[in-house]
Amino acid sequence: MTQVTIPLPDNILTSLNTEAEELAFSMRKEFALKSFREGKLTLAQEAAFCGMNIYDFISTLSRAGIPVIDYSIEEVDRELAMLNGNC
Repeated sequence: MTQVTIPLPDNILTSLNTEAEELAFSMRKEFALKSFREGKLTLAQEAAFCGMNIYDFISTLSRAGIPVIDYSIEEVDRELAMLNGNC
């Protein structure tokens, strides 16, 4: 597993009133939300990146107002046509 190290000024954790692990989790979560919104990784990959199960990550997406399924009208119409045998 690759690790990424981010140097922080000594007073950052104190100023944020947080522990290093909590900050790391928050940073991973925010990055996962952003990259999921941009379609960079799958739902399962983003959940694993955050150290969450898929259901907790779906809840996190929902609280952030990010749709889990984001179909365009054309995609929905195409899916419905295939379900109805009209392809």
